Amino acid sequence: MYKLNEVINLEKEYGSPLYIFHAGEFKKNYMDLLETFRKIYPKYNIAYSYKTNYTPKICKLVKELGGLAEVVSEMEYRLAKKIGYENKNIMFNGPVKGTALLEHLLEGGVVNIDNLDEMKKVAIYAQENKTRELKIAFRVNIDIGQGFISRFGLDSYADSSIYSELDEAFRIANNENNIKIVGLHCHVGRSRGLTEWKNRVEIMFQLVDKYFKNIPEFIDFGSGMNSVMEPSLAMQFGGHIPTYQEYAEVIATAMKSKYGHLSYEEQPVLYTEPGTTVISGYMSFMAKVESIKNVKGKTYITFNGSGGNMGDICHLKQLPISVYHMGEKAISCVNATFVGYTCLEHDHIYEDFTGEIAVGDIVEFRNVGSYSNVFKPPFILPNCAMICENSIGNFEIIKNRETFDDIFHTYIF
Repeated sequence: MYKLNEVINLEKEYGSPLYIFHAGEFKKNYMDLLETFRKIYPKYNIAYSYKTNYTPKICKLVKELGGLAEVVSEMEYRLAKKIGYENKNIMFNGPVKGTALLEHLLEGGVVNIDNLDEMKKVAIYAQENKTRELKIAFRVNIDIGQGFISRFGLDSYADSSIYSELDEAFRIANNENNIKIVGLHCHVGRSRGLTEWKNRVEIMFQLVDKYFKNIPEFIDFGSGMNSVMEPSLAMQFGGHIPTYQEYAEVIATAMKSKYGHLSYEEQPVLYTEPGTTVISGYMSFMAKVESIKNVKGKTYITFNGSGGNMGDICHLKQLPISVYHMGEKAISCVNATFVGYTCLEHDHIYEDFTGEIAVGDIVEFRNVGSYSNVFKPPFILPNCAMICENSIGNFEIIKNRETFDDIFHTYIF
C-alpha cells in the first residue's frame, strides 16, 4: 500500500488512470519459481508467455533473467526479435503463426506444430530448402481430466484401427530428411490442480516413449500453475492452492526420476511457459472515482477505468483493493458496485463495496498483470500510461498514455 502523498504525486506526474508494474517483486517471484524447480531438476528454464502481458519492459526483464520468449503470433515474434532474442531462445507456439513461421525455422528456431495443415506447410518448406535443417516439435492434444475438449494441438488419441493426427504428423515429418523433431509440447488451460499435473506428466512421458527412439532435446509442459496471491483473493478460489514447491515435486521430480541417471548434457530440457503464474500479482491499476449515484436503492460508483483495463478476473473475483481518500465529502456505502466508464451494462469491476468513499478518491486494484493491458480495446477511450516501480521504490515511465492519434492514425479520413 502506498502513502497518500505518493499517490497524489503519481497522479500529478503520470495522470489517471495508471498501471504500475512492480519490477522488484516480479523478479523475486520469477526467481522463486525458477530456483524451486532447478533445485530438483537443474536443466529447467522458463519460457515467458508474451500473450499474457507483452509489455516490453517485462519481456526485457525476463531476458535479463535468462528466460526464453514464448510467442504465439508474428507480432509477438517481432517483439522478441526487437528485444534482442536469438531464434534458438524463442519458443514459437500458436495456431496461426503468419509469415514469420518460415523465417523462424530458417534462422534455427523451433516451431511447435499445432495442426496437420501446418505440418504439411513445413514439409513443403523443407522440400524447398533441402540444405537447411528445420527444427520442430509437436503440440499434443491430451486429456488430463480437464473436463472439456481443447481445440489446440494434434490429437494423440487413436484406436486400434486408425492413426491419430499425431501419428500422421510424425509420418509427414519423418519423410523429410532435413526436418528434425526435437521435442514435445502440451498446454491444457483451466487445469491447475496437482492431480491434473500428475496426469499431464504421465501422458507426456508415454508419448515421448512411444515416438522418440532417442532422448528429445526438450519436454515442454506449457503453463497452468497457480500464481502467488494475496489471501483475500486466494480464498475465493476454494480448496488448496498449490505452491511452487508442490508443483516442482510433481513435475521436476518426475523428470529427475526418468532422466536423472543421464549426464546433464544428455538430459532433455524441462520447460514450462508461465504467464499468469509470474506476472498477475505484480501489476496494479489505479483509477479515480468520477461519480456516485443511487438508482432504486442501489449505489453505483463510476471510475475513469474499466473492466477492459483489468481483464476478466475483475468480473470473476473480488480483486484486492486499497482506497486512497483524496476527495471531500466522503459518504458511507453498503454493498455498492464499482463500475467502469464504458456504456456497457456489464462493466462491473467490484461488487459489494462497504466503506467510506468520495468523488476524487483513487482506488488501487491489484493482481491485474494477466490479460489486462493486452486485452484493453480502443473502445470509448485509449489506454492509460504504465510506470515501473523498482526494488527501491523509484518510478519510471514504461508505456506512454495513448492519444487520439494513436487510435486513429490507421484510419483514412
